[in-house]
Amino acid sequence: MAGKEDLRVIKTRRIIKNALIEIMAEKEISSITITEISEKAMINRKTFYRHYSAVSDVVKELENEILSEFSDALKKANTSCLDIVAVVGDISALIERHRDMFAKMMKLNPELFNAGRIKAMLRRALEVSLKSSGDITDAATLASVSQFAVSGVLGLYAEWFDTGCRGSLDVVTDVARRMISDGIKGFIKND
Repeated sequence: MAGKEDLRVIKTRRIIKNALIEIMAEKEISSITITEISEKAMINRKTFYRHYSAVSDVVKELENEILSEFSDALKKANTSCLDIVAVVGDISALIERHRDMFAKMMKLNPELFNAGRIKAMLRRALEVSLKSSGDITDAATLASVSQFAVSGVLGLYAEWFDTGCRGSLDVVTDVARRMISDGIKGFIKND
């Protein structure tokens, strides 16, 4: 019986999140009400409040789901420098899958790519990769290289969203890959 209750909770939360995403396509998040979400999800307000206390809680859960996907992409890489470059493709695919959501989230939180958990996760993965290669042993250099590379890559994606997703995401991804691979090559010893 508990499993069925859990499934109902999962389904209801998904319906609420989908309703919010649909409404976000039409209006700014700051003007979305719980009543609107409830009506779109075809639930009553009490049901909403059983799962969330505010619209911002739904947004936070959506953000966490995206961050979880991002984290999974990083985990599947085996931390070699080439895998870090491949992760940029995974980031691009994640952005493409959730383009509308990211666009809305960027309006709500312009620092989504430039600060916070996405940046921290990518920096950690790059630092592990560079440490494991044995080419960068100085902590300050390692921190500088990861900060520069990750800020550049995420800055490209942020700029793409800032310009209304004009241009090809594939071009942005290609530039990001080349920035990381060519930039890191300057720190890797040639055998």
